[in-house]
Amino acid sequence: MSWEMMRNLVRDEWVILSLLLAWSLAGLAVICERMYALWNVIPKSEAFKNRVVDALERNDIGKAAALCEMSQVPLADVFERGLAVYQKTPEKTTEAVTSQRNATVLSLKRFLWALGTVGSSAPFVGLFGTVIGILKAFQSMSVAGTGGFKVVSQGIAAALVATAAGLLVAIYAVIAYNYFVSRVGAIAMQYKLYSEEFLAALGAVGSRAGSPIAAAPVAAPAAAQGTS
Repeated sequence: MSWEMMRNLVRDEWVILSLLLAWSLAGLAVICERMYALWNVIPKSEAFKNRVVDALERNDIGKAAALCEMSQVPLADVFERGLAVYQKTPEKTTEAVTSQRNATVLSLKRFLWALGTVGSSAPFVGLFGTVIGILKAFQSMSVAGTGGFKVVSQGIAAALVATAAGLLVAIYAVIAYNYFVSRVGAIAMQYKLYSEEFLAALGAVGSRAGSPIAAAPVAAPAAAQGTS
């Protein structure tokens, strides 16, 4: 295929190809953003969980709270919410942790709807270009008053280019969408396990103290040190 023919095809289908290009750029933007957001989330979250649980095992709720405030991993929001509720109403800690965990997992799916939209709509955009190309081919045949391959070849070629472009955009978008959905599902399962371990460690703090709220005041240890 010569460069002149390619220019003609792009000129004939520039509207559809421009739309598919916009679809493609949007899909790539979502892929890059989610790759960055989900990069090493599980290893980082596990390391963070281990530090928090270790602090709780040493009855140091203040350090656990400080770790949650300083950490940037999504799991920190779950643990921070759990510690805040534990200090006020310990019996509602499990419910609060579960609710915050679900909200955090939902936030990990941000923009995936856009990627799914690109993957599902791109083939139809390409199909629309195909229909337009075929209509132009028949219009050329009507204007020429004769049939034949030469009359309709350019319109059909443009139609096939639009179809191929639509399928290309859809293929990588659907693959990326399925990957991210699976990735978020794996993170959600790990977060559930981490939350259960966190709740067990937090419950042990109350058991050792004889009361689930005995160790609740985070500022108490610092105040005690100041008076000694």
